[in-house]
Amino acid sequence: MVNNPQFDNLPPIKLIHIQDQAPSTLQGESRSRAGKIAAPTDIRWIKVLEFLRSNNLAPNSRKLYERELKRFLAWSELHYHELRPRHFALYKEYLRDELRTDAGKPLSKSSINAGVAALKSFFKWMCYTYPDIIATNPTLGIKLEKVPLPPAQSLTPEQMEQVWSALELLGETKQRDTALVHVLSHGLRAGEIVQLNVGSFDGKLLFLPDTKTNEPRLVPLRKISCRSAVARYPRSQ
Repeated sequence: MVNNPQFDNLPPIKLIHIQDQAPSTLQGESRSRAGKIAAPTDIRWIKVLEFLRSNNLAPNSRKLYERELKRFLAWSELHYHELRPRHFALYKEYLRDELRTDAGKPLSKSSINAGVAALKSFFKWMCYTYPDIIATNPTLGIKLEKVPLPPAQSLTPEQMEQVWSALELLGETKQRDTALVHVLSHGLRAGEIVQLNVGSFDGKLLFLPDTKTNEPRLVPLRKISCRSAVARYPRSQ
């Protein structure tokens, strides 16, 4: 190797590895660069906000919808057009089997239904408003949990006495309302009573063509006072 006199006075080359630099310097540069980059906005949430604004929701309903839709978006990273019915079935399983309340208890069926109903309402709106994004509602096949009806609460004898006394104070609707109370005392549902007409009563029996079992039935009116009240009502009109 030939020595060149012009390079003899140059300082020796020193290699500095990146990891040898002061951590504070690197971290400071990283924080500086990160501070200039804003977190990306979830465009899915923009649609949720539009949905909430476009519906005339009561404050409590809006709060519930917002909470349930935010929970779903946190569970799934898929865009709306990528969602399929199976994803909502899995989400319902998540609500039922994995999610817990603040007290550590599973969600009630009513709470699960609130989450499912919010999704159904939102995706129905999406299909109508943005058919180019979602052509078919993927939540149609998701069913609500069956919630048992609360047990019927019968009026006490004292309360019934108050009802009969109040009927005596009525004016032109006294005959009608008295007949209705007599019929209701036989356990008929409101939906069954509104279908009754003059031909439904033969003097002793009420004929109900449409009941909750989807089969017609006959209801005998037990007391003479009840049969008389029902028979008098059509004649008073």
